[in-house]
Amino acid sequence: MDDVELGRIPAQRELPEPVKFAWPIIVLPELFTTPRHLALVLGYLASIGWEVFVPDLRAVFGKGSTPPVEKLRFNDLITLASEAIEGIGRDAVVLGHGIGGLVALKLSEHRRVKASVAYAPLVPGFRTPLVGGIGNRIAMMLDRPIKPPRGKILFELIADSDPFTRDGLIKAMVPDSGAIATDVMTGAIEFAAADKAASRLVVAGDSDIFAPLLETTKFAESIGAKLATIRGRGHWLIGGRALERAINETQRFLVRALGQDLLLLYPEEWKNEPPE
Repeated sequence: MDDVELGRIPAQRELPEPVKFAWPIIVLPELFTTPRHLALVLGYLASIGWEVFVPDLRAVFGKGSTPPVEKLRFNDLITLASEAIEGIGRDAVVLGHGIGGLVALKLSEHRRVKASVAYAPLVPGFRTPLVGGIGNRIAMMLDRPIKPPRGKILFELIADSDPFTRDGLIKAMVPDSGAIATDVMTGAIEFAAADKAASRLVVAGDSDIFAPLLETTKFAESIGAKLATIRGRGHWLIGGRALERAINETQRFLVRALGQDLLLLYPEEWKNEPPE
């Protein structure tokens, strides 16, 4: 794994040998999480031949013209992630989890994005319990950082993670922007029509309390995204038994959406997948 700079944004880059796909994939995290929480995703994708970038957008919060975390809005995330894409200097696929998934879906409108994939994206207009609690509600009103969930809500969040990773995942969580959460819950995010954006996929767990399947299905339909459901799983699709199933759905979607142009040295069984 290498540390690289994408413009002013530091990132982790994994370059497998051989690379099997024509474009790299960029991975973006959920609220309260960091690139560390995406380590299993990065490793899995690299193991099957993807060149992977995980930018650390937090590294530039509060620097230059970038607002501090408590002032950061959803559009600021789009700006930073777009800068990372431009820093790669090539077309790319974008994959995100939670709020990162919502950013990935919005970035389907970017000229360099070939396709976007969202794992358990937060749903615009839905008051997710991920940022619930009276303390966080007050923090959002006062433009202060919001805190990661605790207790039962925290357990629900990481329930599908690998048990041996849970302590580390919890300790690595960080405060985040209440303004971003407000933008999502008020529905203040617009998406281009499907014919004016790259192909979009939403992968959802059918037991997700943070982005319930019914609301997620309506949202996916509203933006013309394809929907894949992981049965018996909740929000944490980036680890545990859900991860392999989520990546399998991602692979099928990308091969069908992007066709032979995606494939460099891809296994023979995938070359027979019909294009969309």
